[in-house]
Amino acid sequence: MKKFLRDVSLYLSVILLIGMGISFAASYFLSKSQFYKPNFIVNNLGKNSHYTYILAGSSRGLTTVNTEEVDRNLNVKGLNISMDDTGLPSQFLMIKHYFESGYTADYCVLTLDLSHMEGSKNGLGDNDYRFVSYSDRDYVWEYFRSKEEGIVRPLTLSRYFPLFAFSYYNMELFWPALYSTVNPQFKNRFDSNGNYFYPDQVLPEDQEKEPWKTVPKTLGNPILTELEEYLKSKNCKLIVYVAPYYGTTLSITETGTYPVINHSGALKEAKYFFDINHVNNLGRNEATALFTQSLEDYF
Repeated sequence: MKKFLRDVSLYLSVILLIGMGISFAASYFLSKSQFYKPNFIVNNLGKNSHYTYILAGSSRGLTTVNTEEVDRNLNVKGLNISMDDTGLPSQFLMIKHYFESGYTADYCVLTLDLSHMEGSKNGLGDNDYRFVSYSDRDYVWEYFRSKEEGIVRPLTLSRYFPLFAFSYYNMELFWPALYSTVNPQFKNRFDSNGNYFYPDQVLPEDQEKEPWKTVPKTLGNPILTELEEYLKSKNCKLIVYVAPYYGTTLSITETGTYPVINHSGALKEAKYFFDINHVNNLGRNEATALFTQSLEDYF
């Protein structure tokens, strides 16, 4: 019996060591890639890069504005650091990731979604695992530690044992890491400026016929105050941008000390929308032109 237990322990130890070795290697290759937006920020930008503005947000920030077109028209330099399926806490983490990686910007344009104007739920975002390569950095690890729930916390533990994260998020992390070994320049659904767009699919007819509504909102999310203070410490000014929705105009009655570009009801025709929350490629062209006109007032 003792021999059996000894053999089992030996086999398990060998398997654990192999798993740890593979996970450390996978984390290394992912950290040297541009596969996810956090990796792109670290590995694609030049040392001490400076941008006139960075555009942060969720998929609405990712797909609404073509920063290349804005830059061409205003003779400025912008970068889209938005990431899909994120809420304001994750977006704040991305903004920190940009500045703590050694880069600077004059303005941070935050694409704020309706669901995060007055408050945000505590907890991890759906795509926060994409920061796992940088769990050794204090601001990332502290975010994981404060947001992750449960007895076993794979992202929190990844600072010392990446095997937990790569086992739990195996499809989201291991396969991208494996692909990055042969193509480290590949970018997952964004281009060299950080932008992405949806095709010219239009809304279903039943959504198109829904009546427009006006929704009153206040910008009372305490994270906005915290974000503004953080940006001030980095000599960067906050601008809040509300991208177009279909069928909803937001009436923002109370704001902070930062300016707000409210284009929530700027596009009225269904032909501009991929769904009620996102413009299509045609809509992006229109939204970018409107955004450029508004942004020019602050430069």
